[in-house]
Amino acid sequence: MWCYRILNQQQSFNNMGAFNVLITESVCTNCGVKSPARIQFKYGSTWQFKYRIGDTISWGGNDYGNPNLKKVKAYGIVESTTCPSCSEDKIPEEYDIFIENNIITGIAPMENINDYLAPGNTEYVSLQ
Repeated sequence: MWCYRILNQQQSFNNMGAFNVLITESVCTNCGVKSPARIQFKYGSTWQFKYRIGDTISWGGNDYGNPNLKKVKAYGIVESTTCPSCSEDKIPEEYDIFIENNIITGIAPMENINDYLAPGNTEYVSLQ
């Protein structure tokens, strides 16, 4: 399922194999109901690790990013955009995952895809 809009806009992006999953909640823009969500992302050691907000990112394997960065936002894509409450396809697809000192601090629906399109910023963006 790891496919994003970036792939259509940036030819140099490759090695799409491993990723991690953030287990969280998303809000349907149609009915406003919060529901469980799984958001795939690549930051830290990517090996299908499951995280929750407040967890510390693991390093030392198939690493993407830099453990020394203080503030980062990582590109995330939700595994399903269909709301389990109203059955509409209204869950936002792309998210910014905020990480401070290697701790996942929160998420927000993505505001600007262009942040990830700058050279060298395919998986994450330093906010330092």
